[in-house]
Amino acid sequence: MTIHQQIKDWAAENRISAAAFQGLSQWLIDPVFADFVPEIQLLIEDGDMDEIEDAFRTHIEFGTGGIRGKMGPGPNRINLRTIGEAAQGLAQYILKSGIEDVRDKGVVIAYDTRNNSDVFARETAAIIAGNGIVARLFDGPRATPHLSFALRKTGAVAGVVISASHNPPSDNGFKAYWIDGGQVVPPHDKNIIAEVGGVKSLNRIDYAEGVERGLIEVIHAEIDAQYIEKLADLSLCDARDVSVVYTPLHGVGSTSVVPALQNLGYSLRLVEAQDVPDGNFPTVAGGVANPEDPGALSLAIEEARQVQADIVLASDPDADRLGCALPDPQRGWDALPEDLAINGNQIGAILCYYILDSLREQGKLPDKGVVCKTIVTTDLISLIARDFGLVPVDNLLVGFKYIGDVINNLSDDESFVFGTEESHGYLFTDFVRDKDAAVAAVLLAECAAKLKRQGRTLRDYLDDIYRAFGYFCEVQKSTYREGARGNEEIAQIMNGLRQDPPVAIGGYEVVEVIDRQTNTVHNLQKGTTRTIQGSTGNVLAFTLSEKGYTRVTARPSGTEPKVKYYVSAASADRADLAGDDLEQTRENVDQFAEEIVNGMLVSAECALKAVRCERASHKDTKTQRYKT
Repeated sequence: MTIHQQIKDWAAENRISAAAFQGLSQWLIDPVFADFVPEIQLLIEDGDMDEIEDAFRTHIEFGTGGIRGKMGPGPNRINLRTIGEAAQGLAQYILKSGIEDVRDKGVVIAYDTRNNSDVFARETAAIIAGNGIVARLFDGPRATPHLSFALRKTGAVAGVVISASHNPPSDNGFKAYWIDGGQVVPPHDKNIIAEVGGVKSLNRIDYAEGVERGLIEVIHAEIDAQYIEKLADLSLCDARDVSVVYTPLHGVGSTSVVPALQNLGYSLRLVEAQDVPDGNFPTVAGGVANPEDPGALSLAIEEARQVQADIVLASDPDADRLGCALPDPQRGWDALPEDLAINGNQIGAILCYYILDSLREQGKLPDKGVVCKTIVTTDLISLIARDFGLVPVDNLLVGFKYIGDVINNLSDDESFVFGTEESHGYLFTDFVRDKDAAVAAVLLAECAAKLKRQGRTLRDYLDDIYRAFGYFCEVQKSTYREGARGNEEIAQIMNGLRQDPPVAIGGYEVVEVIDRQTNTVHNLQKGTTRTIQGSTGNVLAFTLSEKGYTRVTARPSGTEPKVKYYVSAASADRADLAGDDLEQTRENVDQFAEEIVNGMLVSAECALKAVRCERASHKDTKTQRYKT
């Protein structure tokens, strides 16, 4: 039986959808996809229906920042064709932008250490150059924020990073940046999406020919030195006496974090086994090099135990996120990683307070300083900013690009000071326009060194912040929904929560429902509705207090097949949670947060069942509201 007959039989037996059959047929027949046929044949021989369905049923979407997903053949996978379409669409938009001398201004291209990142980067350069635009490609892997710096330094019109950030080894991606050095935002993102969606053919030039004709240029080390010098300029004091263990988790951090710390004179010990570039991330638990996961810091913690280090730092594969672990006050490093790691909200609070306090001590705190955070990031950031007399911009959608957009739109008398998101992203000043692990590493190590002079630690510092502003506990829980069915279930969960929101979560009454898709706020207790300003997106927040510090935020991940639930619980909202001391308060609030998490998971399942029941009954009436 031929493979063509095989897939026809599968379609006739409803083992694959009509859409998957059509996509599969096109990729087998069209000469454009001839190079992928051997891989497709292997898929068919294996008979993996779920993989075939997911790879061919639809086309991977160029979202508001680019494309990211699993590598492999098919229109819904990352491969040379889909990367090429993204590059072609970006090139077309650049040529239509009306910006003067766009061909000569060119596009800067960076890539990380993931499997095929270098291949996809060269292909991107070949297509950008094939459209008559100069492509400037780094001579080796570099950090994502390094791309932002180089873009602005060279005066390029746009940039591309080939990376899937902290996703599993199976994934890769294409992320687009604009002339300001930040990720593309409206209207550029929508316009690029339209161009990518209409691509039928690729204007490609052979890479070697592009180099010969001057359409492809290689960026060498001189811009690296300028970037490291800028990182050194961020230093706020001269304290350096702290022992740091650092791991790049097989990524590009050795090109940014390492030279930045060494340039400032820190005692730095590298986890050698993880200083080897490797897209399979072989020494990281589960192969997921995500510094948000305490397990990813295990080898670094073991190294810290051996040398009795003061602090562990870790960056993700493209070195824009930073994780941190600290010794336990009683047990030192002899504890589980989850007990030693501090989360992104806690790192953000430490950095925010340290930066603002240092600037105030030096008389450098700007009159109209701005501090930014996303809607799912701890409200401690806003409280700290206000306490120092700065303006918090705290209702931003998830994604550091929204912080970059705020920077671009500040008035002449406003100054960006600090931005953070809970997923371990941080930025001080605006010399780059994206989160930067090296920026965070420089300042966190420096803060630890300054405290060490005083006989104190970062844990002491964080506790002082809690005593001043109240204890905040943030928990993030995700539910995975793989494949085509999973995508449908994710949509059903969000639709169910939106159409018939829970009136209580974990036994606690919902005060307001904030819908960022329509930018409306419904007060369930008063029965009122108001509108708010800001970008729109598929995000729902349920506040469980009048102040709103205690809340649950739900959103589908833009890069992985899951729904994320962000829970924040605060003693500042509930006087009855405040114990006689910080430890008692911590215990009370942590328990409160756990109850909310469990309640939200039940609410989400109820929403999914309600949507299914409604569809099954073919009725338009809403289901009864539910309490959990």
